[in-house]
Amino acid sequence: MTETKLKTAHVNMMADSLIANLPLQGLRVVLRGMLANRPDCTTTFEDQARSYIREVTLPSANSVETSKDAIEYIRNARNHVCCMLGCGLCYEALPVLQSTVEAIGPFVALTEGDTTNETSLSYQVTQLDGVIVQAVTAVQKSLVSSTGSRNLSENETQLLEGLLETLTNCKVASEKQSQLFLLHRGLETVEDFLHPKTFVHSTGIIAPPSTKDLFKISETFSVNGVNLPRIFTGLWQLSSPAWGSAPQSKIMEQFSKYVESGLTAFDMADHYGDAEGRYRSSSAFSKSIFAATKYCVFHPMTVSREAVVANIDERCQRLKSDSIDLLQFHWQHYEDSSYIQALKYIEEDTRVKHLGLCNFDTEHMHRVIESGVKVYTNQVQFSLIDSRPTVRMAELCERHDIKLLTYGTLCGGLVAEKWIGKDAPDLYGETVTPSQRKYLAMINSWGGWGLFQELLKTLHSISQKHGVSLSNVATRWVLDFPYVGAVIVGTRMGISQQCDESLASLGWKLDADDQRQIQEILNRSRSTEMFESLGDCGGEYR
Repeated sequence: MTETKLKTAHVNMMADSLIANLPLQGLRVVLRGMLANRPDCTTTFEDQARSYIREVTLPSANSVETSKDAIEYIRNARNHVCCMLGCGLCYEALPVLQSTVEAIGPFVALTEGDTTNETSLSYQVTQLDGVIVQAVTAVQKSLVSSTGSRNLSENETQLLEGLLETLTNCKVASEKQSQLFLLHRGLETVEDFLHPKTFVHSTGIIAPPSTKDLFKISETFSVNGVNLPRIFTGLWQLSSPAWGSAPQSKIMEQFSKYVESGLTAFDMADHYGDAEGRYRSSSAFSKSIFAATKYCVFHPMTVSREAVVANIDERCQRLKSDSIDLLQFHWQHYEDSSYIQALKYIEEDTRVKHLGLCNFDTEHMHRVIESGVKVYTNQVQFSLIDSRPTVRMAELCERHDIKLLTYGTLCGGLVAEKWIGKDAPDLYGETVTPSQRKYLAMINSWGGWGLFQELLKTLHSISQKHGVSLSNVATRWVLDFPYVGAVIVGTRMGISQQCDESLASLGWKLDADDQRQIQEILNRSRSTEMFESLGDCGGEYR
């Protein structure tokens, strides 16, 4: 036994008793709590997970003999791959995905059915589709280096080509049996990544330009003369099947519903799975769609014109466009001031129609402005719970005509009628999403669940007066600030329909009495202290 394994095997007896006897959900709660309070342990956790995963052997695909076997095999393989991606083993995950797709082959005729029923083969295959997209995104991000990006090695290319071949064979088998192919997102993502110039696997849903008039949205704002809806649709859920996954046909159907309803602006990013993919270019209304994507620099990099141009090349390639409507720039490490030079290179590239920022605080946004770079937007968190933009950011935005694009306005779905009168969910519980976990912590800092319940009841009362939902009132509160351009409302495309709900936030305003009732609650919160503890906008990420 190696020294590392000896250390891993040795645990305090009482601690080992806890590990052995805690229920699985309890163990996860404790682990999440430990990592939240001791983030310095994360690297050790990932290292140990990586060592464990590399030693675990999945059952052979040859053991899959029935559709029931296939369901269980896919579920286990999918969970295993998600663990691999979580600890940086994206290339090792590719053969696992390939063998899993191969295992589906004999049962392709049985994949027609309800993709929302967790016990069905269709559901498991659809979830696998989302994991393939996530894996390719992880591979793409692994190529980022301090000087820009590197090329795939020969071995890495072979791994991806093997997965592509297997997906293609599965597609052919589906078509022979006249079955809906449920791995289209994965196939297109792999193929487009490997062969962007020779992309051939069309979904068959690319529509010619439409002459149909889109619904006239009731409320817009202007960015450099371009009129945009004051609700943007957020596509971050496409980054991971943790939020659910749907067949590409259903995603496209819902995407079209949003566009036809006048909600033509979409927020996406270089790490949101296939959000930059063919949904826009495949739409009959593609010329009416406004794509707000991102260039995110999370790790130290050497800024050069070549590196910046390469990222813009990639954004255009993935958008299937020769230009970018809005490129929002995120820079993680303020101590490196070369973000100014990076922004200048972006501004010089004529393919970028509008330049925005993402999670910049007031001080560093001001530095960007002073450098002469023209920015039109800044994407930040803004809600009744987190009103930090009102402290310093607001004045700078109004002075320089910069509009905020806000997220987190509904606190991961916690600002909703269904939470009225309910106990606070367990911060580290099994059913709490990562977003809700984040915003629960925010609510606790803001004033606690008790005061939050008072806020929900007040919002509900106001919503009854206006004939809208509680969530609409919370959204409207943010929209009524003059420096807010739009609220970004996330949606699980193909899974849940929020289009009509989003539209109901537009075309009306809170009156003085509404504002007074809300402010009475806010006056009893710790919103001012939150600015001091979290810092300015984006401070929670740094």
